[in-house]
Amino acid sequence: MLRLESSALLVDILPEVGGKVGQIRDKASGRDLLIQAQRAYRTIAFDGDWLQHDTSGMDDCFPNVAAGAYPESPWNSTQLPDLGEWTHSAWNIAKFGADELVMQMTGHVLPYLAVKTIHFTDKQTLEFSYSVENRGQFPLRYLWSAHPLIAVQDAYELRLPPGDLTFKFFPPNEDVYTWPWLGRRQISSEWIPHGTTLKIFVTGLSEGWCTLALPGNILRFTFDLCALPVLGIWFNNFGFPRESNRPFRCIAVEPCTSPSDLLDNLDSAAYPRIAAGETARWSMQLTILPHESCEAQVRSKSRRVTSFIDFPFG
Repeated sequence: MLRLESSALLVDILPEVGGKVGQIRDKASGRDLLIQAQRAYRTIAFDGDWLQHDTSGMDDCFPNVAAGAYPESPWNSTQLPDLGEWTHSAWNIAKFGADELVMQMTGHVLPYLAVKTIHFTDKQTLEFSYSVENRGQFPLRYLWSAHPLIAVQDAYELRLPPGDLTFKFFPPNEDVYTWPWLGRRQISSEWIPHGTTLKIFVTGLSEGWCTLALPGNILRFTFDLCALPVLGIWFNNFGFPRESNRPFRCIAVEPCTSPSDLLDNLDSAAYPRIAAGETARWSMQLTILPHESCEAQVRSKSRRVTSFIDFPFG
């Protein structure tokens, strides 16, 4: 495990466990912002089951999220693991200092070189930068999604840019919903039923940002809409891990490339590609600020009682 540090934050990273960010700690309050380790950390083999390893912290999903076959020739018989190749390997350390870590890895079954850089742009902001060079002779179709499991004890408020935002479920159905309404419930600040999970993709963003306000901190994600035009959000109200006697509660704010976890259930034009010999680049910033002054306001929202229309939660 390696540690980056500023005067405000401690960041623990595990290159040997898919380059995972194990934890981000607010030094002033001592709060750990990500779900803590559920199992001993171990490198996951390419054919290993992510669900049988630690499922905490903050991962990157590439070139897929949900397990499935790569959909295009010449690799269309290749099976990709749950949460993608990047989580199922150890990353090589290219550069490491007090405020920056650069890691590299090559694809297991697809011919690429990936570089992931994590560094502080100021004492309260982390930047996650990525580049993927296609070293093969055919274009690479891909997804990328952030996967930070943010610990949420009770109250929360998700704030998105103004505009006509809509969202769909994943796995998909035929319905389109208007953010933030799910029936009579505002999922921007009201929990889904206990023991369930819900994955949605929000589209129509006018600006590349989202904030998650908690009683103690505000987490602000910023990203380039040209590269990351979609915002995935995963709500987990003690519905995951299902097979565990220790399910937890979290929200994952997931800027991403396409409104799906699969590489083959949208029109092919909905996915980015990297041409042979070319390199794709993108980045995301995470700013963490104290939020003590709004604690009472955020907590009051968690006590509102509303009626609820049934939906097919996971």
